[in-house]
Parts: sequence; C-alpha cells; structure tokens
Amino acid sequence: MSRSRAALLDGARRAVEASGTKITMAQVAAAAGVAKATLYNHFRTREAVLSALLADEVSRLVDQAAGHQLAEALQTTAMSLSENPLLRALARREPATLSALGRVDASAEGWRQARDAVRTALAAADRDGADLVLRWVASHVVTPSDQDTVAADVEVLVAGLPERATPTAGHAQTA
Repeated sequence: MSRSRAALLDGARRAVEASGTKITMAQVAAAAGVAKATLYNHFRTREAVLSALLADEVSRLVDQAAGHQLAEALQTTAMSLSENPLLRALARREPATLSALGRVDASAEGWRQARDAVRTALAAADRDGADLVLRWVASHVVTPSDQDTVAADVEVLVAGLPERATPTAGHAQTA
C-alpha cells in the first residue's frame, strides 16, 4: 500500500473514531493532513473510504495472526478486536453499525478474507470448524472480552474443534 493511501486510511480511522461513520470527505482529509483533492485522487466517495478502511482493518488482523499457532492466533485476534479503538468508538456512537459489522456475512469481502485466514490456520492445526471460529471471533466485535476470558474461551474452543477430515482416495477435499 502506498504511503499516501496508508496516511489517508489512518486519517479516516481517526475521523471515524471522532465522529462515527457519518464522516465527511473534508473531515477525512483534515484528519489525514491532506487537501481534499488528494483524498479524491484515491477515493471518490465516503463509502469508498469506509470500505477501504474496513478492508485495511481486516488485513491488519489477518497479518497479525499469520504464522502463529492456532490458539495464539485466536487469542491475538480476539484481543485485537476487544481493544480496537475504532470498534469501541463505534460502540459508543453507532451501536447499530457495530452490530452490522459483527454479523458474519459470507458475501462480504472482509468476512471472505477472514474465513480464508481461519481455514488456513485450522488446516495448519489439522482442524475444521471455520464457521464456528468465525462466529466466536465476530462476538468480540460486539462484545469485548478481557485476556483471561479470551484465554479460557480459546482453550475450550480449540479442544472442541473437529479434526480435519482427510480426503478419501479419488475424492478431492473441498475448502
């Protein structure tokens, strides 16, 4: 991602934390410290800014969890969501928006990206249960938890996940 785009998304993040999703392009530009023309070179609408911000947040979570063992990846993700200042600001300002973000929607790009990351982490641990894990992760969008609760939940969740089904001869495994 270019530094300009990253700076714009950081500005959008600050604007949403301060004002919720009803931000104006002028607020985003001011928070990013750029002219509105610069913002419009990257994003044509407020909705495009918000969509890019959501995609960036999901990418950050996926990148943060990548390479960790399953339990650690789940703990890291849950705590990142529980402590996310953007989500906490939305909880105060726009609970309906937060609730919509916490709904697992298989057609939404962010949830598809999250599902792919969860499937990869589960496969590395020889486990299945991506939809169950996604619902557990989504619960932290709306209802933050503390470190001890998350650790206890992860222990139970991982222990309860089914072992990954092995493909039988002649049949390809589907994702």
